[in-house]
Amino acid sequence: MFANIYRTFLILLMLVSVPGFAGEVYKWTDKDGKVHFSSTPPKDKEAKVEVKNYKGAINSQAAPTKEIPPEVKEMMQGMQKALLEVHEDGAPLNCEMAMGNINWQIETMLAQGKKNLEGGYITQEQYELATGAFKKAQAELSLDDCKTALSTKRSFYQCMSSDKNHVAGCGQKYNFD
Repeated sequence: MFANIYRTFLILLMLVSVPGFAGEVYKWTDKDGKVHFSSTPPKDKEAKVEVKNYKGAINSQAAPTKEIPPEVKEMMQGMQKALLEVHEDGAPLNCEMAMGNINWQIETMLAQGKKNLEGGYITQEQYELATGAFKKAQAELSLDDCKTALSTKRSFYQCMSSDKNHVAGCGQKYNFD
């Protein structure tokens, strides 16, 4: 099950993550040379920071698949990399926390996908493909399933018990069917 969700997520991350976004995005390089993207400024006061302000105009009359500006594409690639990174912080399995994180993240992706559809950045077909996969995952993952999960699926839920992880990263690392 999750292999298909993960593949769909990777394909559609570029479509449902950024174009309808409005707000500031911070890009900085840490002391080790690693580039970061975030909606909040870095804690490291010495980091060289670029701030981009994106205004997410939604126009339902727009032609499907508008061109995404190069700086937004760069930010999207950074976000994809960050979302797929799994932080092993030793968080114990907490099914309530895991399901809260899963549901919030999927709902956020669904809402962003709708904005991108309305903004003309994706087609109806792309939107339906993404939303179908996300809704299927949301329906198949549950509190009861978490409580009885074994092996790889249990590791997935434990990964999602941390607020530092995203469903895409945990799904990639702990792929189960």
